[in-house]
Amino acid sequence: MLIIFFSSILCSCSSFQLAYKQSDFLLKWWIDDYIDMSSDQVDLYDQAIPTIIKKHRLQELPKALQKLQLLRAKLDQPLRIEDGVMIVKDIKSFSRDSVDLLLDEAANLALTIQPKQITYLENAFVKSNKKFQSDYLKGSPEEQFDKRLEKVIERTESICGDLNKTQKLQIREIAKEYLLDMEIVYQTRLHKQQLIIKTLKKILQDKPSSSQVKLMINHLFNDIEYGSNDEQKEFEKKRDVNSGTVIAKISELLDDKQRKKSQLKIQSWESDIKALIQNKTKL
Repeated sequence: MLIIFFSSILCSCSSFQLAYKQSDFLLKWWIDDYIDMSSDQVDLYDQAIPTIIKKHRLQELPKALQKLQLLRAKLDQPLRIEDGVMIVKDIKSFSRDSVDLLLDEAANLALTIQPKQITYLENAFVKSNKKFQSDYLKGSPEEQFDKRLEKVIERTESICGDLNKTQKLQIREIAKEYLLDMEIVYQTRLHKQQLIIKTLKKILQDKPSSSQVKLMINHLFNDIEYGSNDEQKEFEKKRDVNSGTVIAKISELLDDKQRKKSQLKIQSWESDIKALIQNKTKL
C-alpha cells in the first residue's frame, strides 16, 4: 500500500518537485485515511519518514533521472512495443526498489496494528471499492469503455498536448484491442486487498519477530506487484504487455509538435529531479 501511493504521487503529479516535497505530509494523510493512526504510530512515522525520503532522493532518484533521459531521447521517433513495455516495467522497478527503503519502518508500523485498525482498513477498502465501481463498472459496457477511453486521452494530452479528432478515433481502436476487462481488474484489486488484510491479521495473531515481519511484508509486496499465484502472475504480465503496447501505439500517432511537447514535459521532470538530488540540506 505504501509504495503504491508513494510511486503514484511522484509519477503522476504535474510538478514532480512539488509532489516530492509534500510526500511526507501526503503519505501520512493517506496512511491515516486507511488505518487511523494512533499518536504513537504518528510519532513512529514522523521519526522515520524524513530519513526514508532522504535515502530515496539520493539512491532512487538518480536511477529515475537516467530512465527519463533515455526515454526522452527515444521520443524523437515512435516507440517500439518493447520500449513501451520497458517503461511499464521501469515504473514497477522504481516502486519495487523503493520497498527496501520502507521495509524496516513498514514492519515496525505493522507490529503496532490493532484489531480496530484492521476493521478500519477493511471499511476503507469497501469505500474505495465503491468509488472504483462507480468510476469503472457503472453503466453499460459501452459507457464503461467511454469513461476509460476518456481517461486514456486525458493522460495522453497531459503529456503531449491536444489531440485531434482523428487521433482520438485511432486511440479508441487501440483501447478496444488492448484495454483489459475491468471486471477482472476489479477482482484482482479485491484479491490484493485480501492479501493485505490476511497478512496484517497474521501479524496480529502470531506476533512474529521484526525480522519475520519484514519477510512477510516483502513477500506481500511481491505478491501485490507480480501476482500471488500462476493465474495472477499471468494477468500481471499481460497487464504490463498491454499497457506497454498502448503506450507504443499511441506514440506512433503523434506529430512532430506533440512529440516535442512530450520531450519538454519529460525534460521538466528531469529538472525537478536534478534539483531534488542536488538539494542536500532540505526537501
